[in-house]
Amino acid sequence: MVDHIVVVGCNAAGATAAMQARKFSRKVGITIFNEEPYSQYSRCGLPYTISGKVRALEDLVLTPPESWSGMSIDARLGTTVTDIDHSSRTVKYRGKSDSGATPYDSLIFATGAKNSDPPMRGLNKRRVYGLRTLEDARALADEVTKSKNLVIIGGGLVGMEAAEAFCERGVHVTVVEFLPNVLLAMVDPDMAEIVETHCREHGLEILTNTAAQEILGESSPRGVRVADRSSRESRDIAADAVIVATGVRPVTELAQKIGVEIGVTRGIKTNDHMMTNLNDVYACGDCAENFDFVTHEPMTMGLGTIAVRQARVAGINAAGGDERFPGIVGAKVTKLFGLEIASTGLSEDLAKRFEVEVVKGSVKGITKPPYYVGGKDLKVKLFFDKQTRKLVGGQLVGTEDAAMRLNVITMGIQSGVDAAGFFQFENCYAPAICDTWDPLVTAADAAKKRLKP
Repeated sequence: MVDHIVVVGCNAAGATAAMQARKFSRKVGITIFNEEPYSQYSRCGLPYTISGKVRALEDLVLTPPESWSGMSIDARLGTTVTDIDHSSRTVKYRGKSDSGATPYDSLIFATGAKNSDPPMRGLNKRRVYGLRTLEDARALADEVTKSKNLVIIGGGLVGMEAAEAFCERGVHVTVVEFLPNVLLAMVDPDMAEIVETHCREHGLEILTNTAAQEILGESSPRGVRVADRSSRESRDIAADAVIVATGVRPVTELAQKIGVEIGVTRGIKTNDHMMTNLNDVYACGDCAENFDFVTHEPMTMGLGTIAVRQARVAGINAAGGDERFPGIVGAKVTKLFGLEIASTGLSEDLAKRFEVEVVKGSVKGITKPPYYVGGKDLKVKLFFDKQTRKLVGGQLVGTEDAAMRLNVITMGIQSGVDAAGFFQFENCYAPAICDTWDPLVTAADAAKKRLKP
């Protein structure tokens, strides 16, 4: 019998877990703690407060603080969980107004992740930022009017979305990426090169295969020293402010203190019930390690869509239910200067890492029939497991309708469709919208021809 649930963390995962527990059980007591003074808000929307596409920071708050009492959930915002005694099932906490302890029958860790800084000098200067919290976004919005030159260290999703935001506001932006291409955690190099060309055409400076060595200046930046990884030549780039976007790492310290097992990805190890190695202790969201849907290998992935799905399972099960999480497919999408970049499942790099031999179907398609004015180019890649012939991944880059096609690919992966079955996919057709043979179908056909019986 579950009488009380404690949730540590109140963003996408924690908030969803608490709400789903409440939907499952109207009687169970639920307390949710959050170190930040805010209730659940959209981290993915933070870059758009800088560009102005989100009008105000407050618009990102998805669950107003006053709504928690209406759900009979005790939300303690601006309150830190200081200790957990799992033997007595007690959580100790401290906030501005009070401190104390509360019991639990089930415990959910939704502690998220924190920025992982690179090994370089000068990170402690003023006007050096991350972009993970509302306060980060508030400070960066002020930099729009103060900075002429901005350097962003890291060319992943957060770095590139922040780069677009500042570039659109007239700031000169340089992205410094250690790897040979940007967005390599999302797409393959050939797709990344399309993205880089497009972004450069819109005024963004991108330095790939380049190491950021030091942030120069006294109390605040005047520049960033970088080195080309091939030639080893160093140079200084002017910077009034710097954003460090070199990835995150799961927050697991509290969980480790009570004996929760940490996985190979440094996240909290969970099973398909989102339960840890300790009974009645669950984890979900950015702090949790689960499994890749295709390979069943351990994986963490900081996506809101995954966080809320894991949280649904954790919340229901913590309240006494029996839900299962199917694994991480990893459907990702972004839009930079009008270009949609979308990927799901295995990339070529992941396939090699997980030792899955894949066959690729790649086409340069068009979103409308060639006779209809206004069709846009669309690059499509599909990956099929050579042994099982099943769809295991896909990528799209184009200025129109890439994201919606990605959802079709993800559904195909989860349904176990093979190349022949995907080729038989009957897509809709109207000249103003799409062609009789969708680029997805032609990409599947290209792969099918390579998959010899």
